[in-house]
Amino acid sequence: MTKHIIEVQHLKKHFGKNEVLKDISFTVKPSEKVVIIGPSGSGKSTLLRCLNRLEDDYDGRVIFYDQNICQAKTTDLRLIRQRMGMVFQQFNLFPNKTVLENITFATIKLKVMTADQATQKAHELLKQVGLDDKAAAYPQSLSGGQQQRVAIARSLAMNPKVLLFDEPTSALDPEMVGDVLGVMQRLATNGMTMIIVTHEMMFAQKVADKVLFMDKGVVADEGTADYIFNQTSNPRTKEFLSKVMLSS
Repeated sequence: MTKHIIEVQHLKKHFGKNEVLKDISFTVKPSEKVVIIGPSGSGKSTLLRCLNRLEDDYDGRVIFYDQNICQAKTTDLRLIRQRMGMVFQQFNLFPNKTVLENITFATIKLKVMTADQATQKAHELLKQVGLDDKAAAYPQSLSGGQQQRVAIARSLAMNPKVLLFDEPTSALDPEMVGDVLGVMQRLATNGMTMIIVTHEMMFAQKVADKVLFMDKGVVADEGTADYIFNQTSNPRTKEFLSKVMLSS
């Protein structure tokens, strides 16, 4: 039996009286690529933020390597987020630090590595994302696609067990999307465990081992990419895909 890295059990999240997540349950295996799709406002990003405790005050359980992280002490959050990295829509780079400094900052500050080790690791990761020549550049001199690739390298610097991607291409111009998806596809091929919220349906079909279709705060449909995109009989899934596939 394959051990699950993550088990989400009956997760519910309210913002005031608005129930954003309604009894969400799913599992993630080692090296599995779980892609979450669905309309805006369906709870996809909130779900990711609950997984690594960027959102708190929710009901249910998130089991991460046999630990219920919903009960973790505040001092444990740093370790949780090291092991479960997150790549955001808006890059979140430090504008006053170089690309190299952005990548090495957390690993040095948290004493994950020495400064020399962190610098060597950063150059290796920049080469991996095709930006080794940008180590001395500042974020404002980079394109959006380049900044997002730096953000991915920064997350990888912590040697995470799982990477969460929250619509990583949604803030990019169309011609920049391919480079970022290419980096993500290489990570997937190399065995990184990933949970990806995306509107890029062609990418989802290529990389997903499992697809969750979320609608109105619930997982309305789930299965393999082939099932969701080609075989599902769920009318809401079919309606959503008919619209987004036309526009892609």
